[in-house]
Amino acid sequence: MAKKGKKEKRERKRKEALKLKKSKKRALPKLLKNEALLDALSTRHPLLACLINRQWQERKMASVFVIRDAPDGLVFANFLVDLAQRGLRDVWGSFGASRSEIDMIKAEAARAGFDLTPCEQDLAEKIVHGGIAWTKKWGYKLPREYRVWIRLLETPRPSGIDLGLFGAGGKPLFITAERNEDESYEEILSHELQMTDEGFTKETLIRMGDIKQALVHFAENKEFDDEIESALEERFGEPKPPDSEEGWITFLDWFILEYELEGGGTIARRFVERYGELMSEDVHELVLGWENVIEGLYEVKAPSGYAVEMKNLVNERKYRVFPTALFQDRKFHPGDFLFGRIVPAKDFHLFSGSLATFSSDGSESLRARAYKEALEIQMRNPRLAFQDNPEKLQKSRESVRKYYEDFVGCFDADETRGTGRDILEQYRSFLKYLVREPAGRDKEGMGGAYPPEVELPEEVLEADDVGMLCDPVEGIFFLIDYGRFVDVFRSPEEHLGKEETEDVVMGYLESDSVSDVPMRRVAERFPENFKRVIEYYRDREGFVSSDIEDLMWEFKPGTFDKLPGIVTVLDADMARLAKTAEQESSSSISRIRKWFKR
Repeated sequence: MAKKGKKEKRERKRKEALKLKKSKKRALPKLLKNEALLDALSTRHPLLACLINRQWQERKMASVFVIRDAPDGLVFANFLVDLAQRGLRDVWGSFGASRSEIDMIKAEAARAGFDLTPCEQDLAEKIVHGGIAWTKKWGYKLPREYRVWIRLLETPRPSGIDLGLFGAGGKPLFITAERNEDESYEEILSHELQMTDEGFTKETLIRMGDIKQALVHFAENKEFDDEIESALEERFGEPKPPDSEEGWITFLDWFILEYELEGGGTIARRFVERYGELMSEDVHELVLGWENVIEGLYEVKAPSGYAVEMKNLVNERKYRVFPTALFQDRKFHPGDFLFGRIVPAKDFHLFSGSLATFSSDGSESLRARAYKEALEIQMRNPRLAFQDNPEKLQKSRESVRKYYEDFVGCFDADETRGTGRDILEQYRSFLKYLVREPAGRDKEGMGGAYPPEVELPEEVLEADDVGMLCDPVEGIFFLIDYGRFVDVFRSPEEHLGKEETEDVVMGYLESDSVSDVPMRRVAERFPENFKRVIEYYRDREGFVSSDIEDLMWEFKPGTFDKLPGIVTVLDADMARLAKTAEQESSSSISRIRKWFKR
């Protein structure tokens, strides 16, 4: 890593981590910030009693008390669990209590018809943990402070959660006023979707629009308010809704179909769990299939009845897409460009969320700029580029593997080191090598008989220690201070204990811009020294393991699902035309960039 600014960068990263930790703490109930209560809420304190109302089975309503003997007095929690419908309805508790207070609570419960009697700890935990799982399963809102008082119970074992205690036949027993929409939903959910040889009928499109509207209505239920706040913060950095209607529609579509809820799954999956009994098999598959969103920049090829034949310029796949509402005020013409989201529907696709369009002026220059932008989107967002196109993914893997073999053929190694300017010359010589080798590369892909002009960032050029590494998955990348990094593991006795050594090792480990490759290479070359170095910093920094796999899961989990570092363009005409694009961007192209930077 470059010396200049290294400490500042690491300090900023640590501050950001601390800020995240504090924000998570702020998100917890205020009670959990009370240090005395935190100490009292522990299963290490003796369990004095578990109590439950005598007629909990007949009433399908359990009032479960858990009481422990903490150093500063008794601590207890009361969990009100609705076994008929909602699961965990309410929870409250206290600490520093006396035995006389517990006796008074028992007396008041008896007067209210909830005569409390001792029960086994196992039963109390089954009811409470089962109530939480049931509440999550059916999409009801959990009491906010349950995370405080649940600390008095042991962590549930999978076998300890028994949903057979709840509802009837695996679903809530009562249909309350808030779920009266079942009657109206039955009509749109229960019948099979009608199709013709040409695709969906107008009536089916309207019905699928109604299904999507029901899903949106379900997502806007107050029980998901906390989840929406968390999703807004994840998407935009703060729990503030987008300014525009288009932005809100796009966010809501992402929240419903892609955002993972705290209890697991998406809103769409919760909707299916809630109303699955009403759904025909194909509607069930339809709604779950909507989780497979394809976001892209599309070129209209031809209108086709109610549908539009389009090509996604990002993943280079063609789609026939239907609107769930017939866009009577919007006409699609060949050559127009759309950016938005589509979802699968049987053998076709539907528009989903907001849709932005800009009309073609018929010029080659506009197409060239759109194609150029699409190729840049592919490089910035490889997951979008490879989505739903296994051929593109496979050819990209083959390309980067061939690239790696050529690199090793050129340098007789898969990495090289030097000053920044030395590395630039070596990089240029490698590109010339690719052009010269008859079996090396597609000449057109390399720009004809000449290699492309390349430069490196100024920070890399000015560094005195740069590594150029080539990986069979990632391709080529450049690392500052790579020689020093390797030397630490080659001769740890000469480097451990030095501040600059810690900067290099922890910088590589903590940096989001450095992959797992350098760590894996030194672990393979110097296994004993690697263990020694990592254990040294593990003890100082407080991370968990010195095993390379555990270490990468802790610091670089994204590298376990790595995509090729080269994105192969399948459409030669698209690549050719993109090369002719002018540098300046139109306002339409600027809108595309804004869309994909969200």
